[in-house]
Formats: sequence, structure tokens, C-alpha cells
Amino acid sequence: MRLSRPLVGLATVAVLATGALSGCGVADAGVRPGAAAVVEGEEISLGEVDDATTATCEVLQGSADLLAGGFTGAELRGIVVQQLVVTEVAEAIAADNDLPADEVRREAEKQARISFGLAGDDQNAAVTVFAASSFLTSVVSEIVDPTLSEDELVQPGPAYQAYLEQWQAEHDVEVNPRFDQVDFATSASDSTTSDLSVAVSQAASLRAEIDELRARAQQGDVGAQAEITALVSGLPDSQGCAPEVAETEPEPTMPIPLENPGNPNQG
Repeated sequence: MRLSRPLVGLATVAVLATGALSGCGVADAGVRPGAAAVVEGEEISLGEVDDATTATCEVLQGSADLLAGGFTGAELRGIVVQQLVVTEVAEAIAADNDLPADEVRREAEKQARISFGLAGDDQNAAVTVFAASSFLTSVVSEIVDPTLSEDELVQPGPAYQAYLEQWQAEHDVEVNPRFDQVDFATSASDSTTSDLSVAVSQAASLRAEIDELRARAQQGDVGAQAEITALVSGLPDSQGCAPEVAETEPEPTMPIPLENPGNPNQG
């Protein structure tokens, strides 16, 4: 089975191995009530997103490198939606081309479990999130790179993105307007920042601030990462995924001796 390099951190998931989010765009078409996205008729529910987001945060909190300072709740949910959409796109492409989707997906999930230290039989919802990009890349490689040997590592190139752009133009991918839209035609270099002029609410302003800080961090600003950590750590647990702070027991203090007025030796 061809192998695609497993995802190594969600800080870089804002761009796919083969495409990118389109910033803060709003879909022209609406999606079903309670749905986060619909791919070729297959619904991804908001409940699935919540479960996968919680599981993903728990895995990320086990590694400071993966957590990369933390994510706001909205930011992480958006990333999770993206990865769940990617999984459904991979399933649809595999079905259209008579490819063994289950086999390819199992291999991608196996690599994800190894990379993130999850048990081999773990059905953690985060596995789907971490395996998504590898799953999609491996499926597309069977179509656009048929001469690749089974043992070679898949290296996505322009042909992969061109295929996905064409596929998306001919198929239905709808994402709830509350989330970033998945657009394979968007280049990775264009996806770093969003249109900051739309920051009209507290949540949008926070997202805009995080986007700007991540852009600075990617350009080598060492202070930006610390600012992200401080910002996310200050959010309520329900609104962010921050590094866990280990609780330490306070050091015992020696009692202060009390003066005994009845002791004639004192004084």
C-alpha cells in the first residue's frame, strides 16, 4: 500500500497537503440544519464535529509540539471540519474510481495512531482527523501517479491539486457558513491570513487576531507564538484548547513558634 507522510501537527493543518481553506468565505448554498458540511450527499453533523474536536484537543494536549501554543475553540473546530470534509472527499473519490477505500483508510489511520501514540484498536474520533490528509493524498496518488511503486512515499505535487480542483468543480461540497470553506483551488500561500475587515464580532475579532499572530509566527516572529499561548490560555476551557498546566503541591512551611508567656526562661 502506498504511504503518504502522516500529519505532524495541527498548526499546519490550515493548509492541506493538496489544497487549502478559503479564509472566511461563506458558502452560496445552505446546508441542512444540524449539519457542519455535506459532501456528495454524505452529512457531517455538528455533533460529530464536537466529538472529534474534544478528542483532538485531548490528543494535542499530550504534546507541546503538536499543540503549538494552543487553539481557540472556533479555530480548532474549523480545522476539524476541514479534516472531516477531506475524509469524505477521499471516500467519494475512491468510490468513483473503484479503489479500496477501506484498505487505504485503515493504513492512514494506522500511521496516525503510531505517530500520535494511540492504541492500535483505539476508535478515538481524533484518529479520523489526524489521518485525513494522508488518506486523501494516498487515494489521489492512485489516480494521478499510477507509476508510483507500492513502497514509495507519496509526494503530492501540482497534479494532485489540479485533480482536486477539477473534482470539486464537478461535485457537491457544502460547508456550514459558520466555518471556513474548503476550496482546493486556493493556494497554500494565500491561506495564511483571512480578510480581517469582517471582524465584526468578538469571535471574529479573536479569530482575526489569532490569524495575524500565526502569520507572524510563520515568518519567524518568536514572540508571536508566546502571544498565541497567552491568549488561548486566558480563554475559558469551553472556548479553547490550551496546554494543560500541571498542578503542583505547595511546599510545606515551618510553623511560626508562638511565644509562651508562662515560660520564665523566655525573655
